[in-house]
Order: sequence, then C-alpha cells, then structure tokens
Amino acid sequence: MNGRKGRIAQAFSARAGSYDDVAAVQRVVAARVAARVAARVVAGGLRPKRILEIGCGTGFLSEALAAAFPGAELVLTDISPAMLARCRARLGDGPAYKVLDGEHPEAAEGGFDLIVSSLAMQWFGDLRGGLARLAGLLAPGGRMVFATLGAGNFAEWAAAHAAQGLQSGTPKYPALDAVPWPEGFGHAGAEEFVTQDYADGAAFARSLKMLGAGEPAAGYKPLTAGAFRRVLESLRGGFGVTYHVLYGEVFRAGEIPSG
Repeated sequence: MNGRKGRIAQAFSARAGSYDDVAAVQRVVAARVAARVAARVVAGGLRPKRILEIGCGTGFLSEALAAAFPGAELVLTDISPAMLARCRARLGDGPAYKVLDGEHPEAAEGGFDLIVSSLAMQWFGDLRGGLARLAGLLAPGGRMVFATLGAGNFAEWAAAHAAQGLQSGTPKYPALDAVPWPEGFGHAGAEEFVTQDYADGAAFARSLKMLGAGEPAAGYKPLTAGAFRRVLESLRGGFGVTYHVLYGEVFRAGEIPSG
C-alpha cells in the first residue's frame, strides 16, 4: 500500500497504543452507530448472520457488535495492522480479522447481512466508488450503517487559518445533501455536530497526531513553521472544535428502512 493510503496506515499503526486515550469523540460516535444498528436494524427484525466492519480501529464498535450478535460471523477489518491487533486484544479470537482498505473491499468476498463503519470512510479518496463497492457486498435484505465526516468538520480550525490568510489541511467532506449514495440502492441519512474542547490549538493538533489522524488532504502543501505558529498563537486559551458527523444507511432499492 503506497502513497497517501500507506501514510494513513503507518500513522494509525504508530499511534495504536495511544489512540484509546484521546479518542473521546470516536467513542461517542461508535456508540451512536451501535444505537442506530439497534434502532434501525435489530428493531426491524433483521438478525444478521454475516457482519463486516470497515475500519474497526481498536474495537469500540466491534465490541458492541460482538455483544449484540453473539452468533454472527463477524469480520473486522482495518487498514492498519497495529490497530487490528489492538482490536483482537480487546475482543479475542472469535471474530475474523483482516487487513483491508475499506475503499477497495473486494477481498472481503460479499454476502453480508450488515456492513458497518464508524469514522473510517472520511479517509476514502473516492467516497462514491467506495460506497458503491461496499453496497455491492450486501446480501439481499442487508443493510449498511455508517458514520463519516461532513462539510462542517473542524470549521473553527479552518477559520483560524483563514484569518491568517492561510488554508488548513482538513480534507473536503460532503454536506449531508451531497453524499454520493450508491446508485440502485435506497438510503437514509442524518447529521450531528459534536463539539470537543481543547486547552488551545496546540492541544488539538497534538490530539490529531496521537490519534494517527494527522494526514492532510491529498495534495496539500504543509504550512511553514512560522505560519503554523501564527495559527496556534491565535488559538491560545480554550478552543472548541466541531466534528460534523454524517450518519448513513444503505439498503436494496425497493426495501423500506426500519425505524
């Protein structure tokens, strides 16, 4: 795995040991995805026998899935081998574990009753293509439930850069009404804005590094040290950052989503 995806995998592997310590929002969103699965899948009568998780990380959502569906075949995947190892340490040898780029999931074979993902798809280079390929792995009657990042993500960080005449490296994410839903499938969506408080801008930047989430948008030219210092100096004191979270569900066309 080369290029940007290789750097993403390496960054998350390098920070697998510190991830849980700083992943407060990631825990919240994983719980939200698990709740949506319960409300929109389980309550609708679907009892998945085969489940695929894209970007399992250290296992926040995986743990909830294993508890909710103890008899299901659970296939947990991540682009980072070290993250996958942390997930295995959390859940044990019951699930299957696979190093996989979720944007290109062909090696996962298919026929899944449930596909889930929590805050992994924002790393896709081609969200339209990635969603379409994943939807193609759904079994008849299957559902895909996911969370990814939206257009308003890190708006305060971007504004601080703009005030200095600079551009941040935050990738461009879609608004809810611009999600490239897979053709030939039905869909449902929702959004949420989650604010995370930091001591200052430097603390926010450090947290991204500790998460392994510091890779900027493709083609972004990093700021000079002086320019970056000006941004951080403008963010002294309390600093709140917005995570714009998009929740989505994909299902076979003609089927009605539960809930």
